[in-house]
Amino acid sequence: HDGPPFAWDETERRHLRARLDALYFHLYGITDEADIRYILSTFPIVERKDRAAWGGVYLTAELIIWYFRALAAGDSESVAPEAALLRQAARKAP
Repeated sequence: HDGPPFAWDETERRHLRARLDALYFHLYGITDEADIRYILSTFPIVERKDRAAWGGVYLTAELIIWYFRALAAGDSESVAPEAALLRQAARKAP
């Protein structure tokens, strides 16, 4: 990188990590969303921290699934609508 230092942006980093995770699922041939959710459930510390920070929503999983679907549809440019995902997942939460 030749330019000046870039500002730390936690939201951007969260989305970049989710996009990469979604890409890895595609690259490893894991295409069933139930399998993806199961794999993500094996990270209980991440899930617990997400649920504490995001009103009971496992945001990391929701973002990864959103990017997974976007990639499956051939869309590698769109950015997940985080606020909408939080509202939608909160309605589904027990």
